[in-house]
Amino acid sequence: MKKLNRVFAAFLAAALSVSLLCGCNGGRDSSSDAQQAVTQSAEAVNSNIEIPGYESVEFKAGKEKQSSRFYNPEGNSCFFRLSLVTGDETLWQSDYIAPGEKVGKLKLDHALEAGEYAAKLKYECFTLNDKTPLNGAEIELKINVR
Repeated sequence: MKKLNRVFAAFLAAALSVSLLCGCNGGRDSSSDAQQAVTQSAEAVNSNIEIPGYESVEFKAGKEKQSSRFYNPEGNSCFFRLSLVTGDETLWQSDYIAPGEKVGKLKLDHALEAGEYAAKLKYECFTLNDKTPLNGAEIELKINVR
């Protein structure tokens, strides 16, 4: 839980920094595109995007199709796109996940052998209206394959 709080705090700090940096234009007139980006960043900070954390996931050895607990919390005001990564290899990437939606089943790029794997679950966040990229997060976890 402490790890999740640290990740969430870092995510909020990064989102606030981006929002503040986008708002400082050195006295030049801002274009409507720049203003829209600032507004969307501010909306993301104000909406307190909830990023679920996981210590581990359980997969079946030798199978590409797996069950998943991944989801986008109902109260979020953005889409998620998730990627499960080991080292430099992306094992799986989701489509856009709407608030309140669960992944349920997923298909890995290839089956894993039994064992324990260090991995990261990468969160990309996008606005609901036009899927403009927002900030993201990474959660370190273990993949337990049995």
